[in-house]
Amino acid sequence: MFDLQDRLTEQIVGSIEPSVRRAEIERAHRKRPESLDAYDLYLRALPHAHANTPVETDKALQLLARSIELQPDYVAAHGYAAWCYEQRYLRNGLDPADKATALSHADIALGINSDDPQAMSIGAFVRANLTRDYDAAVEVLDRALALNNNSALAFGFSALVSAHSERHQRAVEHAHKALRLSPLDDPLSYHPYCALALTHLFAGAFADAARYSALAVRANPGFSIPYAYLAASHVGLGNVEAAHSAARRLMEVAPNFSVGGYLRTNLFQPYLMDALAAALRTAGLPE
Repeated sequence: MFDLQDRLTEQIVGSIEPSVRRAEIERAHRKRPESLDAYDLYLRALPHAHANTPVETDKALQLLARSIELQPDYVAAHGYAAWCYEQRYLRNGLDPADKATALSHADIALGINSDDPQAMSIGAFVRANLTRDYDAAVEVLDRALALNNNSALAFGFSALVSAHSERHQRAVEHAHKALRLSPLDDPLSYHPYCALALTHLFAGAFADAARYSALAVRANPGFSIPYAYLAASHVGLGNVEAAHSAARRLMEVAPNFSVGGYLRTNLFQPYLMDALAAALRTAGLPE
């Protein structure tokens, strides 16, 4: 009974923050453009950032730039700007300027006086992906979770960092915690699903990897990476036709995707990147 009570409490508390955020985003969209302040511009940027597609990322960055111009020390806006530049770097040609700008914003989000768990989580995720300093990122994520242990966003980013760094048990635990805390319409639910897909893919549990990849695709059909995980999972299962289907859907979402370009992102250990690349080639994706 006490365990059930704790779970209900965490679900209620966890749902409050995203529910309030949705209401605030709707309020910001109702305001006249000439009356928008830094917070309003930040709120308007969030749906575009959450979409995680090249076009939407650029829209988010335009709004975040205006927000930061009005309030240069706004760590929440810097955190999202870091993530958006990381998105653009990884999925739009690996431009070194995008990487440098992402890290610059992440450093501000992680500044010595930062006490915003959301900004800290995003900044840690960005630095983990771009520098591979996973130990430092996990330390920051633990601090963020200590500040807010009911944040689906923080647990989702922690799950991804853990999956990327082969902290399998932590990745699974934090992904499931993120999903328990997430409201049904959480725009970032694809994060824990991606973490679970990747963790099971690395472990050779291809059926589970395919299931979680499909859930990630369903949660955000415009995000390209889950299609790669889905294709690789089906290759592992020997479902060549399903792998080719996932590869075709990936190319529809991201026409410029290539195996070589994905390898250059250097997100995981080389042996994991090589194994994933081999599966993607088998699925029929271009070199």
